[in-house]
Amino acid sequence: MDCSISTLMLDQKEQEKAIELAHELGVTLEIFPMWPEEEFVRFIKEHSSVLRGIVSSFHEPFHFCEHSARHGSREHQETLDTCRRTFECAANLGAKHMVFHHNNRQVTPAVKEDMIKYSRENLHEMNEIAAEYKIPYLVENAGVVPWHNMLFTEDEFIALFDEIDNDCLLDIGHVHCNGWDLQRIMNALSGRIAAYHVHNNDGIYDSHKRVTDGTITMAAFIHLCNKLTPGAQIILEYARGTKVDIVGLRDDIRWFR
Repeated sequence: MDCSISTLMLDQKEQEKAIELAHELGVTLEIFPMWPEEEFVRFIKEHSSVLRGIVSSFHEPFHFCEHSARHGSREHQETLDTCRRTFECAANLGAKHMVFHHNNRQVTPAVKEDMIKYSRENLHEMNEIAAEYKIPYLVENAGVVPWHNMLFTEDEFIALFDEIDNDCLLDIGHVHCNGWDLQRIMNALSGRIAAYHVHNNDGIYDSHKRVTDGTITMAAFIHLCNKLTPGAQIILEYARGTKVDIVGLRDDIRWFR
C-alpha cells in the first residue's frame, strides 16, 4: 500500500522534520496547511523544491474554511480565497489530491438543512477550481459526535456519493467515534475510496492516536483494505504532540506494507 504521513503531527516550528521523515521512511507527505502562520508560509517558500518530490496530497485549510457558509457571506469569500491559495500551492508542489470537508463548525437540527444545501453548492464551486488546477478533490467524512459537528449520518454519507462525482477519503477514526459500521461503508463505497486517514482512538474522542493505541482493530481494517480497496492511499494522520519517533513511525508503517 502507498503510505503517507500528515504534517498535522508537527508543530509549525518543526515542519522541516517532515522532510527528514519522508526521506528516512520512504513515504510521501500530506500537507496540513496553516495559513497565514509565518512559520508555515516560510516552510513552504524555503523548501518548495524539495517538497515537489515528496508531497502527495493537501488537506483543506481546516482552521480557515467553512464550506457550509452561505454564498455571498464574508465567511464564504474567505473560504474561497484561502482554498484557491491552497490549490495553487498544491499544484505547484505536485499534489495528487486535496481533501474537502462539508463543514467544520457545529451542527444543530435547526441549521442542518441549510448547512447541507450551502456546502453542496460550495462543493460544486470548489470542484470548478479543482478542475482548473487538475487536482482531484476527495470528500471526507468530517465531523464527530462529541464535537457536535457531524453533518451527515452514516446512511446520508453513503448516499452522498450517488449525487456527486468526487471520490472519497475515508477517515476511520471519525467512523469509529461516530459508531458507524466500517465494513459496511467500505463495502458500499469500495469503488470510490481513493484514500484513508488512519489513526486510532477510544471510540469516543477523536484523539488521532497511533494505529495500535485505541480500540479500532487495525488488523481487520487492513484485511478489508487489501480485499476491497487495495489501491487506496494510507495517510497516517496523528494529532500534534503525539509521542512517536522515527522508529515508532516505521513500525506503524510496517502494518500496511
